[in-house]
Amino acid sequence: MFFWLILKNRLNTRGVLRRRNMELESIHCVLCTEQPDETIEHLFTNCPFVVAAWNSINLNVRADFQLIQNLELLKDQINQSFFMEIILLLCWAIWMTRNNLIFRQIPPSVQNCKLIFMTEFHWLLCRAKRSYFPKIQE
Repeated sequence: MFFWLILKNRLNTRGVLRRRNMELESIHCVLCTEQPDETIEHLFTNCPFVVAAWNSINLNVRADFQLIQNLELLKDQINQSFFMEIILLLCWAIWMTRNNLIFRQIPPSVQNCKLIFMTEFHWLLCRAKRSYFPKIQE
């Protein structure tokens, strides 16, 4: 859970950039139509797009939960020693999907987000200990 504390106010979400006095057209989330401010909490657990992305890999987050509560929920669902790697990989896929829209004008889709996750997961498997493979295949 230390991971979120490290990222808080360091990951350049639109909310953080605004607090740093950067001029932005909008500070709203680009992945959803609800128009909330793009905060780390919204971007990784509360956004409807992100909830669908978590669901695509058979994990659930709850928009009404705080960030730490969602991390505990994910940890319990994964129930493996490498739970943080899975969480980080999907967060990376979400971040890349967001950036692909902003910088490359690639429309976001849950399928593309999952593809990024699966690609990164494949590379993780190349580095994983063989003893983890039965658990990973679950």
